[in-house]
Amino acid sequence: MIQVMDLSKSYDQNEVLKHISLTIPAHQVVAVIGPSGSGKSTFLRCLNGLEMITSGAITVNNHHLNATESKKKQQKTIHRVRQDTGMVFQQFNLYPHKTVIENVMEAIIVVKKQSKEQAKTIASQLLKRVGLQEKEDVYPSKLSGGQQQRVAIARALAMEPKIMLFDEPTSALDPELVGEVLKVMKELADEGMTMVIVTHEMRFAQDAADRILFMADGQIVEDAEPKKFFSDPSTERAQKFLAKVNEF
Repeated sequence: MIQVMDLSKSYDQNEVLKHISLTIPAHQVVAVIGPSGSGKSTFLRCLNGLEMITSGAITVNNHHLNATESKKKQQKTIHRVRQDTGMVFQQFNLYPHKTVIENVMEAIIVVKKQSKEQAKTIASQLLKRVGLQEKEDVYPSKLSGGQQQRVAIARALAMEPKIMLFDEPTSALDPELVGEVLKVMKELADEGMTMVIVTHEMRFAQDAADRILFMADGQIVEDAEPKKFFSDPSTERAQKFLAKVNEF
C-alpha cells in the first residue's frame, strides 16, 4: 500500500529526514512515535505531498512520486495520492460558518461531484459512525474539541480513502476528551483501514497498532511489533525515550 525508498527531506542545509526506506502493507496500522523534532510529522506530510521530498521516492496505492521528476508531474501524482488518502491534523480546520453536516458534505459535493441529497445521506451515515448524528445541525464553535476532531475524521472518511494519516490527532485536546477520538480510531483499525498515526499516546500505540516506528534525528531507529518495542527496545535511544515517558 505504501512504499518509501531512500526518502530524504531538507530545508536549506537542515536535513530533517535522512534516507528512510520502508513498506507498509494494506490494512496495517502503524504508530510513529519519538521525541519532538525527530521528523515524525514531516514524514507523514511527505506521504501525501504536503511536503515535497528532496530525494528518494514514495509509492502510495500504486501512485509513484519520485523526487527526480518535474514539479508538474509530481503535482499530478500528488493529486491522485490525495484522492486515496485522508488526513487528520492536530487542529480540526473545520469551516466555522458551516454546520457539522455541511462540513462533511463539502468534499463530497465539490470533489466527488455528488448531489446535495447524496452528500447529505453519506455525511449523515459518517457522523453516525463517529457518534455525532445528533450534532448534524450544530456549528463547530458549539462542539467540544473531541467532537470537532471526530467531525474532522468523518470529513476525511467522506472521500472513501484507502489510507488514513493522523498527525497527533489528540495533542490539542483536553485529557478527558482524548478517549472519544481514540475510540473512533481504534474502530477504524479494527475494520482494516490502513493507517499511519503520529502519536504521543503510548497506550493507544501499544493497543491499536500492528507496528511501531520509532524515529529520532530524522531516521527510523526501530521498526518493531508493539509488544517487542515496549517490553524490550533494542536501541539505547529508544530505551532512553521510553524511560522518560514512563516517568509520567
